[in-house]
Amino acid sequence: MVMEEYDIAVIKVAYEGGDGAKLRPAFVIKLNGDAVEFYKITSQYWNKSDWIKTRYFEIIDYTEAGLRKPSWIDTVRREYCEKKATKIKTIGQLSDRDLKRFKRFLGGAIE
Repeated sequence: MVMEEYDIAVIKVAYEGGDGAKLRPAFVIKLNGDAVEFYKITSQYWNKSDWIKTRYFEIIDYTEAGLRKPSWIDTVRREYCEKKATKIKTIGQLSDRDLKRFKRFLGGAIE
């Protein structure tokens, strides 16, 4: 499957400290040549601070998006990687309903 903008993919993401990496779901925002811009997706919502929760977007149709459990898009920070430098596998897409809600959530920051 060819990866496109607004896909849900599993991407190997390096830990912030730079010591290791893990496969995690991500929402692809932009493709630019070999570069992939994305937000991480998490199922860890309830144990976060109130401020962080305001930056997490709930994916209502998570099974339709290829996810196994309730999930949120973490919009605190955009992440970047090179396609050739990491493993990436497309697993789904946001539903039309969730994509419209997400664009409103960000205030039109992605188009």
